[in-house]
Amino acid sequence: MSITTPQTENVADATDTLSAKIGFVVGVDQENSAHVHHPVSGTVAVHDVGPDYEVGDYINSEPEHVEALEGRPLEGWMSYVATERGWLETTHRAPNRGEI
Repeated sequence: MSITTPQTENVADATDTLSAKIGFVVGVDQENSAHVHHPVSGTVAVHDVGPDYEVGDYINSEPEHVEALEGRPLEGWMSYVATERGWLETTHRAPNRGEI
Protein backbone atom coordinates (compact mmCIF):
# COMPACT_ATOMS: atom_id res chain seq x y z
CA MET A 1 0.00 0.00 0.00
CA SER A 2 1.33 3.43 -0.83
CA ILE A 3 0.51 6.72 0.70
CA THR A 4 -0.20 9.53 -1.70
CA THR A 5 0.42 13.12 -0.88
CA PRO A 6 -2.46 15.40 -1.75
CA GLN A 7 -1.48 17.60 -4.64
CA THR A 8 -1.95 21.25 -3.92
CA GLU A 9 -2.26 23.70 -6.72
CA ASN A 10 -0.92 27.17 -6.41
CA VAL A 11 -3.88 29.48 -7.03
CA ALA A 12 -1.64 32.13 -8.56
CA ASP A 13 -0.23 29.60 -11.06
CA ALA A 14 -3.71 28.39 -11.97
CA THR A 15 -4.90 31.97 -12.45
CA ASP A 16 -1.90 32.82 -14.63
CA THR A 17 -2.50 29.73 -16.78
CA LEU A 18 -6.19 30.53 -17.19
CA SER A 19 -5.65 34.20 -17.93
CA ALA A 20 -3.10 33.32 -20.63
CA LYS A 21 -5.83 31.41 -22.46
CA ILE A 22 -8.34 34.27 -22.45
CA GLY A 23 -8.58 36.00 -25.80
CA PHE A 24 -10.78 38.51 -27.57
CA VAL A 25 -11.76 38.60 -31.24
CA VAL A 26 -10.48 41.87 -32.69
CA GLY A 27 -11.65 41.25 -36.25
CA VAL A 28 -12.39 38.97 -39.17
CA ASP A 29 -10.33 39.38 -42.32
CA GLN A 30 -11.25 39.04 -46.01
CA GLU A 31 -10.06 35.40 -45.97
CA ASN A 32 -12.63 34.54 -43.26
CA SER A 33 -10.09 34.23 -40.47
CA ALA A 34 -10.86 35.49 -36.98
CA HIS A 35 -7.99 37.21 -35.18
CA VAL A 36 -8.05 36.55 -31.43
CA HIS A 37 -5.85 38.74 -29.24
CA HIS A 38 -4.46 37.09 -26.11
CA PRO A 39 -3.17 40.08 -24.12
CA VAL A 40 -1.51 38.15 -21.28
CA SER A 41 0.61 36.02 -23.61
CA GLY A 42 1.09 38.88 -26.09
CA THR A 43 -0.10 36.85 -29.07
CA VAL A 44 -2.72 36.91 -31.80
CA ALA A 45 -4.19 33.56 -32.84
CA VAL A 46 -5.62 33.38 -36.36
CA HIS A 47 -8.47 30.89 -36.81
CA ASP A 48 -10.09 29.85 -40.10
CA VAL A 49 -13.78 30.38 -39.29
CA GLY A 50 -15.45 30.27 -42.70
CA PRO A 51 -17.92 32.67 -44.29
CA ASP A 52 -20.81 31.98 -41.88
CA TYR A 53 -18.93 33.08 -38.76
CA GLU A 54 -20.39 35.95 -36.79
CA VAL A 55 -18.44 37.77 -34.09
CA GLY A 56 -19.51 36.23 -30.82
CA ASP A 57 -19.75 32.70 -32.21
CA TYR A 58 -17.68 30.11 -30.36
CA ILE A 59 -14.38 29.21 -32.02
CA ASN A 60 -13.50 25.58 -31.40
CA SER A 61 -10.68 25.07 -33.87
CA GLU A 62 -6.94 25.10 -33.46
CA PRO A 63 -5.40 28.31 -34.81
CA GLU A 64 -3.86 28.17 -38.27
CA HIS A 65 -1.24 30.64 -37.08
CA VAL A 66 -0.16 32.28 -33.82
CA GLU A 67 1.70 35.57 -34.06
CA ALA A 68 3.85 36.59 -31.09
CA LEU A 69 3.66 40.37 -30.84
CA GLU A 70 6.96 40.46 -28.91
CA GLY A 71 6.15 43.79 -27.29
CA ARG A 72 4.84 45.37 -30.49
CA PRO A 73 1.46 47.10 -30.19
CA LEU A 74 -1.66 45.34 -31.44
CA GLU A 75 -2.21 48.34 -33.74
CA GLY A 76 0.76 47.19 -35.82
CA TRP A 77 -0.78 43.75 -36.37
CA MET A 78 -4.11 45.32 -37.25
CA SER A 79 -2.45 47.57 -39.85
CA TYR A 80 -0.49 44.65 -41.30
CA VAL A 81 -3.66 42.59 -41.75
CA ALA A 82 -5.47 45.60 -43.24
CA THR A 83 -2.74 45.82 -45.89
CA GLU A 84 -2.17 42.10 -46.53
CA ARG A 85 -5.69 40.64 -46.26
CA GLY A 86 -8.13 43.44 -45.53
CA TRP A 87 -10.74 43.40 -42.79
CA LEU A 88 -14.34 42.27 -43.25
CA GLU A 89 -15.06 43.70 -39.83
CA THR A 90 -13.33 44.72 -36.65
CA THR A 91 -14.77 44.67 -33.15
CA HIS A 92 -14.94 47.14 -30.31
CA ARG A 93 -11.81 45.46 -28.91
CA ALA A 94 -9.75 46.50 -31.94
CA PRO A 95 -7.49 49.52 -31.39
CA ASN A 96 -8.15 52.60 -33.53
CA ARG A 97 -11.21 50.96 -35.03
CA GLY A 98 -12.17 53.94 -37.12
CA GLU A 99 -8.74 54.20 -38.75
CA ILE A 100 -8.36 50.59 -39.89
